[in-house]
Amino acid sequence: MSGVRLNPHRFRHTFAKIFLMNGGDIFSLQKILGHSSLEMVKIYVNLITSDILEQHRKFSPVDNAILPGNRKRT
Repeated sequence: MSGVRLNPHRFRHTFAKIFLMNGGDIFSLQKILGHSSLEMVKIYVNLITSDILEQHRKFSPVDNAILPGNRKRT
C-alpha cells in the first residue's frame, strides 16, 4: 500500500469509523476509546457523515426507483 500512512491513530480512527458504521453507539465508543467527553467522539460521527450520505445516494430505494417516465440516475 504505497502512500498510505499507518500509525496507531489511523488504526484507532478506522476502528471508530467501522464501529459506528456497523451500528455501534457513540456512548459505547466513548468508553472503548477512553474519552472523558462525547465531544471527541462527535468528531468521528462527523467524519462518517459523508460516507453515510454516499451510501444513501447509492442504495436508497426511493432515489433509485425505476418508475415509468423516471430514468434511474447513475
